Amino acid sequence: MLPALHAAGIGISRAVLGGSHSVAIYPPINSLTPLDSRSVIDTIEWGEEASLYVHIAFCETRCTFCHYTVDHYAGRAKHSIEDAKVARYLTALKRELAFWGARLARSGTVVSSVYIGGGTPLVLDESALRDLIRAIRSEYDLRSGAEFCIEGSPLTITAPEGEHKLRSLKAQGVTRLSFGVQSFDDEVLKYAARGYQRETPIRACAIANTIFENWNLDLIQGLYRGSTSEVWGNLEAIAKIRPPHLTWYHGRFGDRPQGHWYRTETKRAKFEDEFATVLSRMLIWQEMAALGYDQTDGNRFVRSHEFTDPFKKIRTSASSDLLGLGAGAYSHVGIKVTKGNYRGHVFRNDPNIRAYVDAVLTGNVPIATGRAVDEEELLAASYATGLRTGRIEDESLRSLRSAHPQLSRYYDALVNELNSAGALEAYLDDSGQAGLRLSSLGRLFEDEALSLFFSPAVKSALATETTSERKPQLA
Repeated sequence: MLPALHAAGIGISRAVLGGSHSVAIYPPINSLTPLDSRSVIDTIEWGEEASLYVHIAFCETRCTFCHYTVDHYAGRAKHSIEDAKVARYLTALKRELAFWGARLARSGTVVSSVYIGGGTPLVLDESALRDLIRAIRSEYDLRSGAEFCIEGSPLTITAPEGEHKLRSLKAQGVTRLSFGVQSFDDEVLKYAARGYQRETPIRACAIANTIFENWNLDLIQGLYRGSTSEVWGNLEAIAKIRPPHLTWYHGRFGDRPQGHWYRTETKRAKFEDEFATVLSRMLIWQEMAALGYDQTDGNRFVRSHEFTDPFKKIRTSASSDLLGLGAGAYSHVGIKVTKGNYRGHVFRNDPNIRAYVDAVLTGNVPIATGRAVDEEELLAASYATGLRTGRIEDESLRSLRSAHPQLSRYYDALVNELNSAGALEAYLDDSGQAGLRLSSLGRLFEDEALSLFFSPAVKSALATETTSERKPQLA
């Protein structure tokens, strides 16, 4: 099996894929290039609906594997330099909320879902969280029944004020909680610098279960060491906890310490190899099904389909408008596959926390990089994100393929190669339309397979990116 997949260019990768642990966005953030923010602001065409992502760039611990835009904040200091830094960031964030809120109001755009992520938003004081939610509700027209999700952590949930914060958030309309445990193995947690042992996340899950009907738990396979024994231990914990929604990622490493460990020959033996990764992934799928969970894609499992995460679908679908606010936040707007109208944009705020704050507080727009999405990138996105759950080639996509015959031949060759390796399969959707999607075998290598469909231009941009550009910048 593995030799055939390797011949087709598919194998387990431990590197971040274009700047992310999964092919969650397209084009990927590391392929974006510097731009003048005015070139984006003046040409955006907002649709009827958009989703809102708000980034809180602070955590109580700095994990050894995390490549996101975050800085340390214990959340306990009073009248300190750390408190002043967080307060300044929140001031900038609320100004950015107002800036974009006014533009969405002018276009009559309704916000269909809100996701406050990070970082660890729950590290903020209750009053700061309340002010943030109040700002969101006052600046944006939230659709009735919109999902409102916030991220926490085992440490913030089990802190003395953690349960009270969660109940307060629910009373303010937060409908969903998400937090990462990463593993229930104490040695893995130690080397990940999570700041707790397995009893803490078990307690956090119990608290979450008493407050929220819908909540998500993150695990990371092969975060450190990696073995079927660790997977079994995690599965035993899941069988007792039974979270409504579970996301079980592959371990991928950027330039944080665990990335250096993995690339160091003497330390690499502490990580599972490709065969062990695939075997453990098959075990996860088998046992999650035995526990009564449905698999929505290669990484996500739901106890019932009412708990499916809508934000993840929006984030991975470039055709749905997403506005990201905060340091390093990513947006995709106006990307529609409609005849003769390709005016979409992807853009990202400055990932340097201090630079982001300074830009906003001096009256500037903090967008640092981006890309206009042309027809070639639309065609690439139809594969790179569409094959995850199913790609139906409608009239608009057929028109794109006709307009770009050379690129179409490039993708046809990729599809044929992956078909021959058993990584893709034909299927019929609910209305009887024929489509193409990853097979069960392909989903074992889901993100690696999808990244093969990045456009030649994006692949070139990623190949020429320097190590210094890949490093997350901190304040």
